[in-house]
Amino acid sequence: MNILIIDDEEVVRSFLLRIFSLKGVKVKAVEDGAKAIEAVKAEHFDIFFVDVMMPGLNGLETLRELKKISPQSKYVMMTGYAVDDILKEAVREGASISIKKPFDIQQLTDILENEFGSQKGKKSGLKILVVDDDPIVLSFFRKLLRDYEVTTVASGKEALEQVEAGDFDLLFLDISLKDMSGLELCNKILRAKPGTEIIVITGDPTRGKEAESIGVRAFFWKPFEIDKILKEVNTLNQQKYK
Repeated sequence: MNILIIDDEEVVRSFLLRIFSLKGVKVKAVEDGAKAIEAVKAEHFDIFFVDVMMPGLNGLETLRELKKISPQSKYVMMTGYAVDDILKEAVREGASISIKKPFDIQQLTDILENEFGSQKGKKSGLKILVVDDDPIVLSFFRKLLRDYEVTTVASGKEALEQVEAGDFDLLFLDISLKDMSGLELCNKILRAKPGTEIIVITGDPTRGKEAESIGVRAFFWKPFEIDKILKEVNTLNQQKYK
């Protein structure tokens, strides 16, 4: 899949470039309609993300010109304004969907999966286990890492059972669990399966040095920085399965 982002705001281009790149998608970005037309003449793009309000050629005009060159591509209109009439016209002109700024990462993922033919249910190589007694955190990881095979458990006991029963490429492990210390669990897992990649997660920055002493892969603080999680997972996936 090859994506072109067309938006005059650098912060929007940078954000989308980062998110799609971390998803393993080929992506480029330009700042106006004229440069988008130049780009599509030189290279095929499967999906265009087109800002509605741009100087020079606006989003609707850009859509019309791009459709002449690449009629089979998919088009997503983006806007931070109330421009319902323009969006309706864009749909009539061939746009597939419109999205509002600020973007929802889950919505961007859903667009790739549901609108543009990604195989729903197809998983990448990594097998991931997430251990946390907060159901909100477990739900967060299931949604964020839906491209991978993710198992979630809420206790240290369940985590040990899962590790003993199968092989996981990566564990996200809360340092504070109700039934045992996360650090104690780390040690038990590493004794049972030496070399297991573990990322400790915690809301208490003072616990970081304890995790470092065990030799875990990394540790992330709550609330999570999504970019860092995706980058770490993507890096490990490339190391193991690319």
